[in-house]
Amino acid sequence: MFTTQLIGLMNNTLDENIMEDAARLLSQALIGDGNVYIYGKDEMAAVAAEALYGKEKFENIKPLLEKGKMAKLTAADRVLLVARYSHDREMLKLIEHLSEQGVLIVGIIAQSTEVHEKQWSDCVDVLIDLNVSNSLVPTDSGERIGYPASLMALYTYFCLHLLIVDFLSEYE
Repeated sequence: MFTTQLIGLMNNTLDENIMEDAARLLSQALIGDGNVYIYGKDEMAAVAAEALYGKEKFENIKPLLEKGKMAKLTAADRVLLVARYSHDREMLKLIEHLSEQGVLIVGIIAQSTEVHEKQWSDCVDVLIDLNVSNSLVPTDSGERIGYPASLMALYTYFCLHLLIVDFLSEYE
């Protein structure tokens, strides 16, 4: 049941135009003089681990935060941020700080939450909302388990990665 629900989520979540916009924005740094800096909060660190240490990593992808310190960024750099909720205060502060520096940001969130304060959609340049609001598998007690936020974020990263490879091949 989990696999069936997950495949359905994968087939219905990603907007092709938004994905291309995100890949194009990130590719600009990789083609030019910049780097892509990445940070995944909590379970979304899986995406950062794949981007930084995976078999097919790009050399110009760097950790945004290392030993508690933020990398020094330029306008040529781009940032990829990944988190569960759009209202995460820590991430919103980080986004505001990056925006003040003129750095362009791609954000991936598992769930957009409705609140009356600032959200990622107000602050990032391209937002990929995975629309993962619930766990997928019902239990006998009526609860649900199997919340696939990090799995969907990894899937999205791989889709972005493939688009970026395609964009970079046009510049070789």
